[in-house]
Amino acid sequence: MGWATLILTIIFYPMLPVSTEKLHNIYLSCHNKVSTDTRKIELGSLFFCLKGGNFNGNLFAAEALDKGAAYVVVDDKHVIKDERYLWVEDVLTSLQTLSHYQRKYLPVKILGIGGSNGKTTTKELALCVINSFAKAKATAGNLNNHIGVPLTLLALDESVDVGIIEMGTNHPGEMKVLCDLAEPDFGIVTNVGKEHLEGFKDLEGIAREESELYLKLIQNDGFALINLDDTWLGNMSKRFKKCFGYSIHKTEADLRAVIHRSMPQLEIEFIFQGKNHGPYTAEIGGSYNVYNMLAAIAAGVSLGGDIENCIRAACAYVPANNRSEWKRTTNRNIWMDAYNANPSSMEAALRSFAEMGKDGAVLLGDMLELGDHAQDEHKAIFKLAVSLGFGELYVCGPEFKRAAGAYPHAFEDTQSLLSWFEKNPVTSKYALIKGSRGMKMESLLPVLE
Repeated sequence: MGWATLILTIIFYPMLPVSTEKLHNIYLSCHNKVSTDTRKIELGSLFFCLKGGNFNGNLFAAEALDKGAAYVVVDDKHVIKDERYLWVEDVLTSLQTLSHYQRKYLPVKILGIGGSNGKTTTKELALCVINSFAKAKATAGNLNNHIGVPLTLLALDESVDVGIIEMGTNHPGEMKVLCDLAEPDFGIVTNVGKEHLEGFKDLEGIAREESELYLKLIQNDGFALINLDDTWLGNMSKRFKKCFGYSIHKTEADLRAVIHRSMPQLEIEFIFQGKNHGPYTAEIGGSYNVYNMLAAIAAGVSLGGDIENCIRAACAYVPANNRSEWKRTTNRNIWMDAYNANPSSMEAALRSFAEMGKDGAVLLGDMLELGDHAQDEHKAIFKLAVSLGFGELYVCGPEFKRAAGAYPHAFEDTQSLLSWFEKNPVTSKYALIKGSRGMKMESLLPVLE
């Protein structure tokens, strides 16, 4: 660093980090606009120079300012040039602390959503339901981690009545961090299933991690929305003074669903406080999505919505982003459920798709992050898929190929499966595509369309 730069640094910035209160005032002056990616900078925003394993955001501070950021938050004093650079000891910690400060600053209700499967769909359904009678804002996409949750909290302002925060975890302790940031008033844990076994080892570890949301609600005298059909969650309900139970099977639930048809679209009747509503036809299909709908409707009613309006809003939700999404083409109807996969969601999708009949093609990709459980879980899913008797069954990925043994339609990767389809097109009227995000199963869509 040259002498001139060093002198400017000393003049503008004594060696003290910016306080959270001052940072919050600057954030408000930026009209609640926060950026972390120089490719997507909002004009006049507060830019956080985050670091990762392969990048150092401090090195892009000047670029962020050139592209329209009003201020940049850095944790490297050597990059500071003028008063627009705000020095903190750690940028990520500062982002998280600021988001918690904003959450406490606003008179907004927070609905936290965790669970092994269906978090994003439940979040989108809840957004539709709550927006039918109030102003809600939710996590964008699935930005549900230690960076995404703070960014969602910082996207809230005084115009919002309810903030819907999706919270994901893949290792022990992460959920508690997210709950401490969001301080939810209401909470949903969708279910406890076989997710991220590489990090959690077993279902008990997953249940312990997901229960952090309910523990935070108990601590804060919050309100729990509980899937009573999930054994782990049903047991947790006994610890609450205030909770709302939903179910398909248990008559004592506050809200219950009776499924008349599950595919291709759900036809459902709802029972609330002893009164029947429906049946209704939803835009979404799959019996497992009934729980996501119940959770969203339960949230709406608990926040003051009218039951009929909440049901109609949930039924009007149209899935997208390759989550239980029907893509209809000239030749066939394709059920895209390929945004992510674990053993629990894979089993649910297969059983629901089987209700379409035998004339179906199933394309499965590996389920990732299962650790030592990977081969056993892939063998179990392959065995289930075979037993359901689909007209065509294709699996791809090293785990499925190994699990399938001598099965002729097992492929090492999606590219190998694509090559097969070039000479051997799918003939079934219906197709299911399911696999973990890293498998990029959506790349198979063109050969089916």
